[in-house]
Amino acid sequence: MNSTNFSAQLKLNIQAGAPIIQIISHETLRIRAATFKVASELDTSVYIWDRTNGLRKYIDPSFEALSNDYKQPHEILELLNNNDDDDEISLKGSIFLIEDFHPNLQEHEHQQISRLRNFATSVSTGVLTGCTIILSQPYPLLPAEFEKEVQVMMMPLPDIHDLEKLAQQAKQRFKLDERDFAPTQQLLEAALGLSTSEAQLAFAKAACEKQRLTDAEIPLIVSQKEQVIRKSGHLEYFHPKATLDDIGGLNNLKSWLNRRKQSFSEDAKNYGLETPRGVLLLGLPGTGKSLAAKAVANAWQLPLLRLDMGKIYGGIVGQSEENMRQALQLSETLSPSILWVDEIEKGLSGMQSSGSSDGGTTARVLGSFLTWMQEKEKPVFVVATANNIAQLPPELLRKGRVDEIFFVDLPVVLDRIEILNIHLKNRDRLDDFAQSEIQELATISQGFTGAELEEAVKEAMFLSFDAGRPLAFEHLKTAIQNTSPLSLTMHEIIDNTRKWAKGRAVPASSEKPEPLDDKKQSSQVRLKQEGENPFL
Repeated sequence: MNSTNFSAQLKLNIQAGAPIIQIISHETLRIRAATFKVASELDTSVYIWDRTNGLRKYIDPSFEALSNDYKQPHEILELLNNNDDDDEISLKGSIFLIEDFHPNLQEHEHQQISRLRNFATSVSTGVLTGCTIILSQPYPLLPAEFEKEVQVMMMPLPDIHDLEKLAQQAKQRFKLDERDFAPTQQLLEAALGLSTSEAQLAFAKAACEKQRLTDAEIPLIVSQKEQVIRKSGHLEYFHPKATLDDIGGLNNLKSWLNRRKQSFSEDAKNYGLETPRGVLLLGLPGTGKSLAAKAVANAWQLPLLRLDMGKIYGGIVGQSEENMRQALQLSETLSPSILWVDEIEKGLSGMQSSGSSDGGTTARVLGSFLTWMQEKEKPVFVVATANNIAQLPPELLRKGRVDEIFFVDLPVVLDRIEILNIHLKNRDRLDDFAQSEIQELATISQGFTGAELEEAVKEAMFLSFDAGRPLAFEHLKTAIQNTSPLSLTMHEIIDNTRKWAKGRAVPASSEKPEPLDDKKQSSQVRLKQEGENPFL
């Protein structure tokens, strides 16, 4: 809902005779503007109340103080329950905008709640006509006693047109030259998801520091979004430096992601394409799943938000579900964005016992997440990674939740050559090796993951540095031979995962997977007590 639609809905509620309308938002100025606009269209009077100034009458474009200011909460409600007009205040044909009244809506505020109910009853029975109360407050709080009489509305965050007005305001305030002011679509979209005050501050910072507002100031605007993330506590904002070129192998996955790079653009929308929902990456730890999430955010130039499932769960009943809803709502607020859920199976590990040990909390949190994935309309691309397929709930694997499920297998020899090239190049050592040497290193490192190859390169550099010599083939060969890869200890798990993935998931690499060398497993050194124990 944009600002125009919000004003239209507010007008309709007032015309229909809604006695009390509650607007949830921190946007005090925009709530006032919407109320004044509707009042002007309906030719009604507007009175505004707050604890500091009491009751004032709005006469465009300012406020007029009244002789009786009704500063106390009970005084304004007693006035609204008095059907007799006085010389200054007319109840009929009036809108009363009451700001930040929520402290007086607590359960113990019985008299205030009763006065509000009496007002609503007077309007409903026709004793009082043409009078509406608008309660403006920053968060939802509604006593059960009169929740049926109240219309609750959520003020949307500023849209592109609102943000353009804020940018113009910054231009005038800091006296920017016309040539230094270019509020492009990209600049304004970078500020989407910020409240009015946050966007004002972001534009003001850019205009004050750089003396301009152009696309070059987009990083400054994005940094303001990080403040929103930090306040929530459930999401982390990442600045990934990795690109898709930093991923060795996985050509099927990279091609799929590259084809969807432009799907968030206006041209794609006009063509009739839907924005992609997300992708699920399954595979061993260290095979590049998390790196892919970071790389796609960099490639698509979208903010990367990491959902920490550990921070979602709270000790109070209902808190976990509310935390999940807030995190998902925030990711939509910052859309278009990428939501990265790393090792999702660990966050859902309570599913198998959710009916007994955690009271069903994990199941409800999963339900909220899956429903959102299915029904979301905002452009939020989900990248979920998982190491253990057996712990994943079947609901998550159903088509429609994500666009595709990719299985990330161990890198084959060609992928390992590419991975070694990448890590040596990142350390300015690639020119020191012949391709035949890298070919041999890739061959002897069969069964290694990408992370294990990177660690082998690091270990080789320690060896060469300790020996006081340049990095050489022997150092890398020694580091690889001294490394025991996960594929040795997880031999059966990898086999079972490959069987499961066949026909259920798309291989992330087009190369045929290499058979596991189970002979290496038997050659591993055993502890003395293992060799002597007949039961091992």
